[in-house]
Amino acid sequence: MSTISNQNIERYYFEQFRKAYSLPSGTIKYGDSPDVIIEGERRIGIEITNFYLKKGELIDSRQVQSKIRKEVLSKAQKVYLKNKGQNFEISFGFDESQPIRNKTSLVNKIADFAKHIEGFKTGEIIKDLYQSIPELSFVYLNNEEYENPEWRVVQVYDVPILSRNRLAEIVTDKEKRAKNYKECDEYWLLVVVDFINSSQDQEIQIEGFEKIQTNIFEKVIVYKTLFNHILEAK
Repeated sequence: MSTISNQNIERYYFEQFRKAYSLPSGTIKYGDSPDVIIEGERRIGIEITNFYLKKGELIDSRQVQSKIRKEVLSKAQKVYLKNKGQNFEISFGFDESQPIRNKTSLVNKIADFAKHIEGFKTGEIIKDLYQSIPELSFVYLNNEEYENPEWRVVQVYDVPILSRNRLAEIVTDKEKRAKNYKECDEYWLLVVVDFINSSQDQEIQIEGFEKIQTNIFEKVIVYKTLFNHILEAK
């Protein structure tokens, strides 16, 4: 199974961005450090990065929690089926404010909960029945039996407003790596919000946004895919 390289992903983002933003004339070259160079009247290096809501190494970040949720549901379903459970499907939504910290405990709680709702009809399960599992925010039971049932994570979350402080962290991190960039007349930082990724999706506030200060990047641009929302943050 082939995987898409980071360079191909960055190239895809940039090709979408250039359709929505007026770039200086010149020849576009793709590479690394920076990711794009525009060879024109001035040599402009553009570094591309994604705008994750939280750093990926944090336990409560959506990147980490998304993996943990899938792991917990897979294990909970196996525990449930091992105890002569039924082959039905359940969809679970998770509460962003209640990150999973004890996987083993949650696996057992969900498996027990599934046993409790075996006789229920297809439909959404009321919150009162899983109050003791604060990590959950939504449960939908499909009580039809299948040969290979799957318990799924469904996305249930609010879209936050872009955080200036988080953007400032991203800029600072990229400034530290600027010494490795190829020599250019100026550098830009393109920060991509991929709306389809819940770890990134956020609303870009343009009016009243307090600008970011940086001595390295001539421009700091936040770009939200599909919607083509653009914020020049410097």
